[in-house]
Amino acid sequence: MVSDSPSSSDAPPAKSWPAGGLEVVATCPVCGEGERELAHAGVRDRVFACAPGEWNLYRCLACGSGFLDPRPTVATIGLAYASYFTHASAEGVGQPPRSAWRRYRVAQRNAYLNLNYGYRLTPAAARIPRWLSTERRQRWEKHCGYLRFAGPGARLLDIGCGNGRFLLQMRALGWDVSGVEPDAKSAAAAVAAGLKVRVGPLQTGLLPDAHFDAVTLNHVIEHLHDPIAVLRMALRSLKPGGALSVATPNFEAAGHRLFGPDWFPLDPPRHLVLFTPASLRRVLVRAGFEPEGTLRLRLDARGIFTHCVRLAAGGSHPSSKASLVSTSWLRTRWLARKADRQTRENPGLAEELVLLARRPAATAA
Repeated sequence: MVSDSPSSSDAPPAKSWPAGGLEVVATCPVCGEGERELAHAGVRDRVFACAPGEWNLYRCLACGSGFLDPRPTVATIGLAYASYFTHASAEGVGQPPRSAWRRYRVAQRNAYLNLNYGYRLTPAAARIPRWLSTERRQRWEKHCGYLRFAGPGARLLDIGCGNGRFLLQMRALGWDVSGVEPDAKSAAAAVAAGLKVRVGPLQTGLLPDAHFDAVTLNHVIEHLHDPIAVLRMALRSLKPGGALSVATPNFEAAGHRLFGPDWFPLDPPRHLVLFTPASLRRVLVRAGFEPEGTLRLRLDARGIFTHCVRLAAGGSHPSSKASLVSTSWLRTRWLARKADRQTRENPGLAEELVLLARRPAATAA
């Protein structure tokens, strides 16, 4: 996913954000309250290193969400995406595997999705493995966006589809897929892969009403200037009873508590709003959805912690924790396993929030 700006720039990053290209955020974008505290001061773009300037991240004292203030305007946010991973091609995703071992694994995954999520995939193993690790089960569930198959011809929309990688996966699973993507480079990569993708800002009136069986926002909502407006757009585009799947970083994650300003998912200034379990549920309700009662558990601390340690080792933030700078590969794995154990006991500490919701059957959005 990229921002809700129509395009990105190839110009080299400047030392500071362009004059007039910032806006003040007087109240929390999630709950609208004004009481807040400074969470991190002077954080910079150390992930893609293409966005100039330093940023202050605040924590809302009412709902716990994090948000940048000031932040780039819709007109200038594209500067933060001059370099981004969704600019690369996703062609080949969803194609049949070549090796016998991978075909065997895919057959196991198909059997699992057929049994638990209503898919009709072939080839499928006669039975799923008797012992199935939590990590593999979660990987298979993530592959389908945690969505039950709505039947032949079911329509799926991915908002902020990037280069279309997820859409290619879902098309291979039997969905009729479409995407909307504001970044021209990412959208061009998706179109080149043979996908139906609309390019342009995420705005009201962009999508047909009551048209889709499912809508996904896969690490998109944190990039949005107005997440409630986009969620309401998604609500209108869903058929009554249709499903919404949202994945986003967790501002209350164990990794954030451990790494502070070196927590990889802060990713300023691309991540404008960071949610907690309670505030994500709150924003979905405000938009008119009926969220599920529980989060979908994702144990994924290892990959994120590896990036966090690299940021800490870079030492480019004055608050980087010296004790983590020399953290070894083995210690990183130990810290990640510890965080995953904590997450098993308390899903609210997960690095990633995954929550499903539905458009009420009788809503008149």
